[in-house]
Order: sequence, then C-alpha cells, then structure tokens
Amino acid sequence: MPPGDPGATGRIAVCSLSSRELLEPLSALPDVAIAGTLMTANLGIEQLVRTIAHRPSIRGLVVCGRDSPRFLAGQSLVALFREGLDAERRRIRGAAGYLPVLRTVALREVEQVRARVELVDARGECDPAVLRRVVAELSARTAAAPDRPGSPGWSGAAAGGEEGRRPVFRRLRPGGRRVGISRSLDGFVVIGLDRAAHRIVLRHYDNDLTPRHEMTGVRAESMLLGLLSAGVVAEPSHAGYLGGELAKAETALRLGLPYVQDLPLRAPGRAGRSATARRSEREDAPTMGDATPSPYSLPEFLSALVAGLGVEGVELDPEVPLGTQLLVDSTRLIELAIVLEEELGLDLPPDLNLRRASPLDLYGALTG
Repeated sequence: MPPGDPGATGRIAVCSLSSRELLEPLSALPDVAIAGTLMTANLGIEQLVRTIAHRPSIRGLVVCGRDSPRFLAGQSLVALFREGLDAERRRIRGAAGYLPVLRTVALREVEQVRARVELVDARGECDPAVLRRVVAELSARTAAAPDRPGSPGWSGAAAGGEEGRRPVFRRLRPGGRRVGISRSLDGFVVIGLDRAAHRIVLRHYDNDLTPRHEMTGVRAESMLLGLLSAGVVAEPSHAGYLGGELAKAETALRLGLPYVQDLPLRAPGRAGRSATARRSEREDAPTMGDATPSPYSLPEFLSALVAGLGVEGVELDPEVPLGTQLLVDSTRLIELAIVLEEELGLDLPPDLNLRRASPLDLYGALTG
C-alpha cells in the first residue's frame, strides 16, 4: 500500500486488496487520504501498518475488493485489527493467510494503529458507488468520535513497549565468475524468439555443433525449471545465466523488443550513447541538491571488473587499457559488458572497444 500524498487531508485509508480497478475511483474521494492494494499477509501488511502509523490524521480503514483465495491477505489484515499480534511469535492471531508473520514492524506501531483506526470490513464489495457511501459514513463517524488512543493529541503509552524494528540485511555486491558453459553444460545454448509462433526457442548443441536438446515456451521460469528437471543444467552459476537470458527473452517477446542473447535489452531504435554525450546530458540537466554519489568506490569497481573478467587475484592498474594488462577471450569481454551495463549502470556505446579502455576510463563514465 503506497504512502499516498503527504498533503492529503482525508481521514480514511482504503485497501482494495487485489482489485486494482478500484484505486482510481476511490482515491479521488475527498475523504480518502491514501488508497492501495494488498497482496501478501506479511510484508504487505507491514508496509500498510507503517504507512498508516506515519499518517496520524487517518482514523478509518476500509478493506474492500477481492481477497486472494491463495494468500488471504485481507482476512489476515482484518484478523490483525480484531485480534492483534502475538508478541512472541510475531504471528497475527486468527489469521488464515499465507505466513501471516510481521517481523519488521514494531508492536508499538501495530497497537497504535489498532487503537486509533476504525476498520470497516467490506471484503468482496467491488461497486464504487457502494464503497463511496461506506467511505462517507466512516469519515463522518470518525470525525464525530472523540480521540482514541493513538490518535493525534493522545499521549498515553502504547501497548507493547517495543521500539521500532527495521530489517537489517548484510549487504552483498552483484557479480562473480560464471563457470564456462563448455565445462558446465558440455556444449552451448542458443536462445532466440519465434515471433510468429509467439514462443521463446532454446537449443542446446554439443561443442561440435551436434544438436542435443530443444525447448520452446513463453515463460522464463517454467523453461528454466524444465531444464533443471531434465538435468540439462546443474551448475548454479550457469542456471542463473540462463534464467536471466530467458527472462530477457520473455520480456522482449511480451513487449515487442529486439532480443539478442548476451546483450542488454534496448528500446527499439535506441543506440548506446558515448560517455561524452552522457556527461554532457548530466551537465545540461537541472540539478536538485547534491548529485547522487556512485554506489561503488574505485577499489570496489576494480574488484567488479576482475570478477566480471574471471581473473580473480589479478590487481588491475587503473590507467592501463584492459587489453594491455590481460589476455581475455571475447566471451569474457561480452560478460564484462553485461556486468558494466546491467549491474553497474553504464550505458556503453555499441562501438566501444573494451580492450582499449582503461579501468579509470570506465569508472569515469560511471561517475560522470
């Protein structure tokens, strides 16, 4: 459920569950401060609770629309307001949804929202006219009611006594070395599109070009699962590569984009721009405060280059062209181009010669 407009004056939040078509008519109502969908009984509810907790003017919540019969996020949300959260297990009492556990929202916030906000259970109702009346009635009722615990101006201590929890993740950097396809797959794979049949086509060949396997499909996930089930792919890094390529092929098929294996997707007619052109665009563009710093320091960038080239243990000289420092084959350079564009955010011109570029040249293009 999105945070909505911070300037909104409405007192009501609307959760339309999986009914996206209700968002536009209901969010336009003057009594509605925020409106959004809800798909999961865990992370989705956590976001909803945090959003409402940070909007103290909200006094009512209408839950409407179609609930997912598989995940039952709406049932779990209603159960949270009615029965609360088990403080020890962090599980919503009485919830029947899939994994109704709230681990990263504070008990204090949950109890404040439950105490301040009146929930109207209108699950299954998808008629905007009916829901307009429900919203108007709830708004009038909450406007006439005295402040409840947790509302603006209420200073009582909330139940739970727990400071806000926020998820703490260990930061990982993308990248790494993929095992060569000839070793992991005993051959190579060619992925293409049959647009007339609206299918992705995957063909597996031996190194001597002898045909081995063929698969067609429309969904990247099901195709990758088929390859894994048949034992065609066993090496995790190559499974990741094929999953990424199949996902690109599926996107290209659905959106009518050109697809070339091992090259990033581009909009039709869009060519890569030079680093000079990118710097010029950044210099000409209006700024809003300080520029966003690069997520990589130069040493981290050099480490990413080493991983992308598969030459771990080598120390790169930032000012010397890559082709002068290293002897790497064309396949590794293709993989490096993918890392630079898709993981590090560079927009490489199609005629760039990576062998002649120094690491400092590439880092300068990244940081501007």
